[in-house]
Order: sequence, then structure tokens, then C-alpha cells
Amino acid sequence: MLQSQIINVLPRRLLAGLWSSHETRISLSHLRPSNGSQQPAASSAQFLSTELPIRYTHILRLLSTLSHDSLGSPIIRNVSHSYLRDICTLLHPSLMATSPKAFSSVLTRLRQSQATNLIRLRYALLSSPTSSSATLMENINTIGYGIHLLLDQHLSWNNTSNYAQKVCTEEIAHGAVDDAKRAFSNAFGTDTLIPHIDIKKCDQLNKKEEEFVYIPSMLHRVLYESSLLSLKAQHVHNEDIKRTSTWFQKTFKNTARPLSLRIFGGPTSIGFRLDSPAPLCEDDLLPGIPRDAMGIPTCGSVLSRTGATTVDSTDYSGVEWESLSGWRSAKTLASHWGGNLDAVTVDGLGSTVYLALDRDPSLLERYPSRATLASSSHSLLRHHRRTSAVTASNDSSTLSIQAAATQLDAFLYAISDSQQSTFNPTPLYHHHSVSLSAAVGHA
Repeated sequence: MLQSQIINVLPRRLLAGLWSSHETRISLSHLRPSNGSQQPAASSAQFLSTELPIRYTHILRLLSTLSHDSLGSPIIRNVSHSYLRDICTLLHPSLMATSPKAFSSVLTRLRQSQATNLIRLRYALLSSPTSSSATLMENINTIGYGIHLLLDQHLSWNNTSNYAQKVCTEEIAHGAVDDAKRAFSNAFGTDTLIPHIDIKKCDQLNKKEEEFVYIPSMLHRVLYESSLLSLKAQHVHNEDIKRTSTWFQKTFKNTARPLSLRIFGGPTSIGFRLDSPAPLCEDDLLPGIPRDAMGIPTCGSVLSRTGATTVDSTDYSGVEWESLSGWRSAKTLASHWGGNLDAVTVDGLGSTVYLALDRDPSLLERYPSRATLASSSHSLLRHHRRTSAVTASNDSSTLSIQAAATQLDAFLYAISDSQQSTFNPTPLYHHHSVSLSAAVGHA
């Protein structure tokens, strides 16, 4: 069974310790270099190898809120196996002894694995979304995107210039709008008229004290998704007008006002307002699976090799980009450090997308509450009739090792399959077992 295989690799007490541990929340100031070119501690190899296993385990705790039958589905089991394998990779004693280049290579694979897991979970939980599945996916995304940012910040520090820094909001806005127009053209065809977006920055943002610290790619992605959403809505609106207009109206029609993106702010926040004469498509505002600009589901190849007890390492091109796609993902990214992304849309009046970001770089990242994580495994424990453990875990948001071990056992049992283990007796993580067990034994 999977449970015995995992315990052979990662001792049960070590996994229970991760299950009950609290995360270390970071802020943008933790990701900024303090002394010249010195790498921030929050993106260092030492911090990531300790922090990421805790966050991976917290996602497993959230998954344990699913019913026993749901945990037996191939996608959920595949994702669970993948996270357990990644935990083994990060805790392997040889990882910290590798070169910085080799460590970055490992994190690159982990970042792709994390993106693949999030996409698979969106297909599993949001193909027919309910309020509970949407809330669960939002909490998983909150942790998952935090993991993505930690991995990305380490890789950016060594290879690109995407680390937390003072950014030019107008430059990023122009880049995001241009990329949104390019994606719109690729989806609807080069002969389709692309709505124009007028970008203007308020004069007060020219002051030196108005400088803004953020991660460039993160701001780009939120503005990109917002722009693409408005471009699609305007295109659909224009097509509806064409179908319902008379010949006279088509001949003497007035030119529609363009979309406008305004950048403004004050000493404590910065804002972006995207106005459009067209109402937004309601379906695009709901949680759902990854789709392109036309609404066609993407990433089908990610599901093609999703086995219940096997974790493939296929190189899926574009998977990291797709894992962040959609309006709901943009909202989660915007709220990560105290921001807010919202939209107001009214038929006949148009729509306004508003993005507000806090200037305080010391705000800690958003994370599911202790109560949300403490409620994990209740349905599983009830399924196994372990009511005492349920009562104990209800008393406090801090789990004891004993309560964590009970929840962990129930979860591992739910995602295991003794029949499949009979046909596939080779442990999934056999190559880690000897060195990890020895390391823990001497700790």
C-alpha cells in the first residue's frame, strides 16, 4: 500500500511534523535584496528546502477535506503522489550538497510540477463547480501561487531580473496590454479588429515618493488577464451590435469610444481602472478550468497521462503560464499582498475593472486561516469513526503530533490502493528511502 511506501521513505513522525507545522509567511520586503547583490533569505536554498515541504503538506491537508470517494479519483491521487514525491525531493540530504546550478534545475522541475498539479486540480474540482469545491480550489490556489512565487523568486534571482524591485507601472501596463492584444489576435484571427486600449498615467505618479515595489511578472499577469477579459467582452459586444443593427445603423453608426486604462494612486496605494463600454461576460468571472480567449478548454495533454499511482515527469510546454490563467487566478494573485481586483459590469452601461495594490512592502502574504487548515480530515476521520481525533482537532487550530499522525494516516489510506500495489509492488519513491531514513535516524 502507498501508506507503507511513504513511511519507508519519509518516517511517519516526520510527515506528521510537517502536517502540523505552521508556515512562515513572507512579504515583499523579505524578497528585496538588503545588501547590494546579496540574495534575500526568503529566496535562499536553505529557506525553500525547509518551507516548501510545509506548504506542500498544507495543500494535502486541504485535499483531505474531500470525501473518501473523491480522494480515490485518479486525478486527486496523482496530485497527492506528486506532492509527496516533491516533498521527498526537497528533504533529500543530497539536495543541499548540490551546486547552485543543479539546485536551480531541481526548482525548475518543481515549479513545473506545481503548475501541473494546480491545473489537474482545477479540472478535478471545477469541471462541475460547487460552492464548496470553488472555495477549496481558491484556498489551494492561495497556497499554490505562494509556492510558485517562492520558486520563481529563487530562479529569477539567478537567471532573470524578475525579483521584487521598484517597478514602472506605466511600462508594465503597456507590456500587459500588448500581450493581451497578441493573445486576442491569436485566438480570434489576425483579420479581427482589435479594440484599442488608451493608457494614461496621472501626473501625481511622477513624484519620487510614489515609487512602487512589486514583482514585475506578477503585476503584468494581473493586468494582462484584466485586459484580455475586457478585449473579449468588447469583441462580443461589437459582434452582437452587428447582428442586431439595421443597414442604416451600420452605414451611419458612430465610432464607439475606446477602452481606457488609468493609473493613479496616493501615498499608501496605487490603482488601475480599466473602463469599457461593453459588459463583461459573466462566465469569464466564475471559477473554472483553464481556457483560451475564445473559451476553449486547454491543457488536455496534462490529463492524458494522469495515472492513479504513477507520476510522470513529462515536459509540458506552457503549463506554468496556463496554471495562472483566468480571472479568478488574477484575483488571487492581486490579493496575495493585500491588494484587490474587482469588476463592476452593467448591461447598457459597460464595465469597470479596478485593481488596487498596497504600497506597504511589509504586508505579509495571504494564506488560508488556521481554522481552515484545522478543519481538514474531519470527513475522513468520521469515515473511519475516529471521533476522538475529530474532537481533539476541533479544540485548537494547532495540531498535536498525535492528532496530525491520525489525520495523516486517514489521508494516506484514502489515496492508497492495495490492489494496485499488488500489481505494482515497486515503491514510487524507492530511490530516496535509504538515505532519507538514515538521515532522519541520525537527526
